[in-house]
Amino acid sequence: MPAPPPTAPANPYAQNPYGQNPYASGPAGPGYGTFPSQGVPPEGVPPQGGGGGGRKRKAVVIAVAAAVLLAAAGGVYAAVSGGDDGKKPTAASTTTPAGQKRQDPTSGPTGSGGSAGGREPGGPESDPNDVRRPGEAKVLYQTPAPELSRRSVDVPGFWVMKGYVVKAVEDKIVAYKDDGTRKWTLSLPKAVCAAPNSTTAGKVVIAYEGHGKDSCSRLALIDLDKGTKLWDHDAPEADSYGGGYSSMGMAQSGDLVGMSWMGGSAVIKVGDGKEVAVEKPSPSCSVDGYAGGKALLRTYSCSNGPAKLQRVTSSGAIKWTYVVRKGYKVDKIFSTSPVVIALSDENRTSGGILAISDSGKERSALALGKQSYQPLCEADLFGTNVAGCQGVAASADTFYLPTEMTQESDGSSMSEIHAFDLDSGKRKWAAKVDGRMLLPLSADGKNLIAYEEPSSEAAGLVVSIGPDGGEPKTLLRLPRATRDAENGFYSATHEYRNGNFYVASNRVTGTDSTDGTSEKLIMAFGPWS
Repeated sequence: MPAPPPTAPANPYAQNPYGQNPYASGPAGPGYGTFPSQGVPPEGVPPQGGGGGGRKRKAVVIAVAAAVLLAAAGGVYAAVSGGDDGKKPTAASTTTPAGQKRQDPTSGPTGSGGSAGGREPGGPESDPNDVRRPGEAKVLYQTPAPELSRRSVDVPGFWVMKGYVVKAVEDKIVAYKDDGTRKWTLSLPKAVCAAPNSTTAGKVVIAYEGHGKDSCSRLALIDLDKGTKLWDHDAPEADSYGGGYSSMGMAQSGDLVGMSWMGGSAVIKVGDGKEVAVEKPSPSCSVDGYAGGKALLRTYSCSNGPAKLQRVTSSGAIKWTYVVRKGYKVDKIFSTSPVVIALSDENRTSGGILAISDSGKERSALALGKQSYQPLCEADLFGTNVAGCQGVAASADTFYLPTEMTQESDGSSMSEIHAFDLDSGKRKWAAKVDGRMLLPLSADGKNLIAYEEPSSEAAGLVVSIGPDGGEPKTLLRLPRATRDAENGFYSATHEYRNGNFYVASNRVTGTDSTDGTSEKLIMAFGPWS
């Protein structure tokens, strides 16, 4: 008889057991902290707080003093619908009373106008391009959030392709061209419940709801150019405890997709969906999750023995194994090439951030000191989404990490990005901005592309930071007319590609901001030609 799976970890978002101070020393001893309390919004209840920063999920890595703090999200989904005629429908209402049956909406991209996110006094929302200020970016299009049968639903799956983007929303996957028209729409039998961040030759494997409640058990390969399914079948049964398929995490790299869920895991081929035989951990161990992109990594922890991080080759073989120090596990995988990971103990107390070499050896431990850092990480109550972090970036020799917003002695606020040398672990430079959160997006050669979030008075910026740090150089100045809408995402994916900047919702709340700005699903910006 196989051994039962390890006991699920305690909810890291439950009430802090060590008093009101979220960074007080916990059982790991002095120098480590505990998770602040962070409640999970129940199904049908929108997150508290209005637009702007009140809607956003944040994650904080506190060096030495505390744990990697992950904000929580519910496990429900949103909906979008409409015709396939490529037209630009007008914006529709984004709020449906809780419990009311969802109507099939026709809302889609509004081009450069429609629901603009800026209002003239006493008048309707205006086209932001009509009120553009000198130096501001062009609004390529805005897609209003769809009507909902319930509030606060997750909408995983967003991919930026050449000249178009693809967004999964409940039982639809829709591609939008950069001119705002529909490229294609694909309908699925049920809602998309998990999706990897990366693609392979324009194709991606997604998971959608299968049989039974909370069963994310159907898989399909989607051609992102044509909008067709290339195969569609049940997820593999990894072991006797894998039938529930709840809390599914997915990662894609090359021709492999790694999947982990509560009680099971599997690796399949992208091409045909067939399961790949990968060396199984011992019965006392369970796979925590996979990370994809340039390489496929898996991490697992054990009730009897050390946790491990492994690189899986295209054939399913294990290329190398990194043994995590006693008492810790891999909590987050920030990058797969170069490999950068965050550790935590059983109480979710931080064990630091490590760089791992191409041979699976420890390359460096980042010298974080007492600084507080704040990447954006998806909720991971059960440890199956170890790669769900934004707001970090890595090049071959440098890792970029944002600090939390801090208050200065004069009452002003500021944030920084710190660049760390992956060979030595030492900090190379810091770039600072006043009054905004500064978040890494991607490494572009020797430069870093970053996003300055909107302030209370100004819209966001996409900036470039040189190899030695210094003053950020503006690449795109987003329009003041869309500041409220840009700031209204509860949780969003940010991508800068080929000169365009995209913001796509990861969760639709079903509520508009207090000033009447409608909630958006996607916003796209580009330079004026």
